[in-house]
Amino acid sequence: MAKEIQKFKIKHPTVEDAQAITDLVALCDIEDIGEPDITLSDVLDMWNSIQIETDAWIALSATNEIIGYGFVEVTGANRMDTCVFVHPQFKNQGIGSLLLAKVEERAHVLAKGKDGGQKLMNQISFTNSAARNLVEARGYQFSRLYERMKIQLEEQPGQNHLPEGMTLRPFQPDQDEETLFSLYDETFRDTWGYTKKDFSTWISQKKGDGYDPSLWFLVWKDAKPAGFLMSRMQEDGLFIDLLGVKREYRKDGIGKALLLHTFGMAYQQNQKTILLYVDSDSLTNANRLYQQVGMTPHSQTAVYMKEL
Repeated sequence: MAKEIQKFKIKHPTVEDAQAITDLVALCDIEDIGEPDITLSDVLDMWNSIQIETDAWIALSATNEIIGYGFVEVTGANRMDTCVFVHPQFKNQGIGSLLLAKVEERAHVLAKGKDGGQKLMNQISFTNSAARNLVEARGYQFSRLYERMKIQLEEQPGQNHLPEGMTLRPFQPDQDEETLFSLYDETFRDTWGYTKKDFSTWISQKKGDGYDPSLWFLVWKDAKPAGFLMSRMQEDGLFIDLLGVKREYRKDGIGKALLLHTFGMAYQQNQKTILLYVDSDSLTNANRLYQQVGMTPHSQTAVYMKEL
């Protein structure tokens, strides 16, 4: 194994490596699910949330080709997330193991001095059995399955009318930020993996490279916020980032109205592909809602957890 490890080297990436990393992850996606599930803006948005000079790594071949990539991100008071990717032609050479060791070493440093138990979440394509075996051998336990759902719009979507007294309005920049964060914090508090976040960090992450306030919407009940949807346009389609409805309004059709309105906006901009991720065991049966508006499961991501 030592001889194999000498065939590549590990270093931290630079901003100039972003496109090559995107291409690497796209190759891994094609092998796992048949098509790319990443764009350059995804990588750059992620790097808005981490320090790449300490919290991300690349593996370079003898010819300086990027053949591996991994990162760790603090995503909450008690949670960190990671993903590790290895070029399909360079598997079984110890690259994934070494990158994961770097991730865990850094995660322990980041966890020092923090209150409460710290958890490291590792996201892996469900079809990548080799990667799943690797993390299980390192003490991770399977926790959750997420579905990537998708729809190709063939015509202008209809609308779902809201009950009397409710209105759907566009997000107002420099006015609705704290309202939006309050909605997020309340509606996602009972979801799996939720950890408390502060407003300034959360909103700065959401206003990354893909920020487009015309694709954020809120539903109001009289003068009180009841639900919200945040989405962004990507190279591969419109991605629905977050959708939340207050518990007392969850049977009023707000989620469906927000989705169909967003579909309509995308269609008007000649974007026919809509994408999102959903917890397969969602407490609110979100899967059912997405299927009602015509979305279908496309691939699955397994989430493994390790206590630090």
